Amino acid sequence: MASGFAAALVLMFGQFVFAQNVLPVVRATSKTASIRDGKHFKKDYWAIMPERKPDYYYVEIPQKSNTITFITDQDSISFNTTYGKDYDFIILLNGKDSCYTRISASYKNFNASTRKSAGAGPDTIPFTLGDNRKVYVNAKLNGSEVTNIQLDLGAGGTLINKTSVKKVKMNFDGQTTLANSDGVNLVPLASKNRLQIGNQVWDSIPIAVASNMKDYEDLLIGNSLFRDKMLEINYDKKILVVHDALPPQTAAYSRHEVILDGGVIPYIKVNLTIRNRSQTGWVMFDTGARTSILNSADVPMPYRIVNEMAGMIGLNQAITPRLDIGKYQLSGFEYKTRDMGGEGLNMLLGNDLLKRFNLVLDNKNGYMYMQPNSLTNVPYRKRDEYYVVRIVTGLLILLTGVVIYIKRRKKKTHMGN
Repeated sequence: MASGFAAALVLMFGQFVFAQNVLPVVRATSKTASIRDGKHFKKDYWAIMPERKPDYYYVEIPQKSNTITFITDQDSISFNTTYGKDYDFIILLNGKDSCYTRISASYKNFNASTRKSAGAGPDTIPFTLGDNRKVYVNAKLNGSEVTNIQLDLGAGGTLINKTSVKKVKMNFDGQTTLANSDGVNLVPLASKNRLQIGNQVWDSIPIAVASNMKDYEDLLIGNSLFRDKMLEINYDKKILVVHDALPPQTAAYSRHEVILDGGVIPYIKVNLTIRNRSQTGWVMFDTGARTSILNSADVPMPYRIVNEMAGMIGLNQAITPRLDIGKYQLSGFEYKTRDMGGEGLNMLLGNDLLKRFNLVLDNKNGYMYMQPNSLTNVPYRKRDEYYVVRIVTGLLILLTGVVIYIKRRKKKTHMGN
């Protein structure tokens, strides 16, 4: 009797626990789903994979309370997230495959690399502004001094120059897929490295090899190192400052919402006006680029040619693009055009433009603080094509003048006869 009662009790308890863990279900017939992460809408971003149990989605800004919505072709589900919490549900694919999915309001692989500070309070790191207008710091990697480390907020991780590998002791124990200006390639990966920048020390940092860096660059670091911090870039003082809390000077700065693509790469909302056409969208804050780049699909080829020529020779400046970032209006900046994929406004802001503001990137709450600085009115750097176009245009004007002169002389001669 006692044993039967105990068995019944265990069965009832098991049913109670199961009932308490019944997961919400959303239906789907397509193997892709869209996600709205706060203000960031990612169309067809999520691949539904029944073989993963569970399949993790990491919130882009985990310390900020947000609403995360999964949208399938049949259904949708939303969760209001809190830092450190997980949210489980099932995507039922074609009525038969249960895809266990977990939304995690935490940092992906946060414990894979540990960081400590050798000093107290904010850590101040001096930098230099290279001839290419990019930010460079010095550091130690695996005990060796490395120089000209580029801060690239458009990078998803940490990279070492292929030519710099011989300078540092590294154990390449794997491979990873790297997508950059060289295309998509499988490259060597060293999964555990010790990196020190200022008083900040990271252990077990994964570093991949890149072959598209400049010869004088040893390393490239991105926002992944600071994703739970606030990163100040002061171009007036040429310092980076790593903060735990928002610095007081931001009270005088303008505040702009950002989205962190992949939880790392910052995007800010801007308005771009080209002639009478305006577009608003999220664009990459890319300190690793020198110039601003527009999606070629947004700018017709004939207009691009006329506009660049007019801008380069100082004519008709009114037709050049105007960029609005909140209350700030910028024009006359150099820009290139290339196919960046996708519809709508696809653009990145390079450091020849960004250096005109002192910045604080608040990774914890999803804001960029901006304040115009002493470089605001510095002329934008011109490309080599600028001078070529000026020479060609000058020759064309001269040739046109010569032709007109010859025609007038012939006309006078004819009238004289």
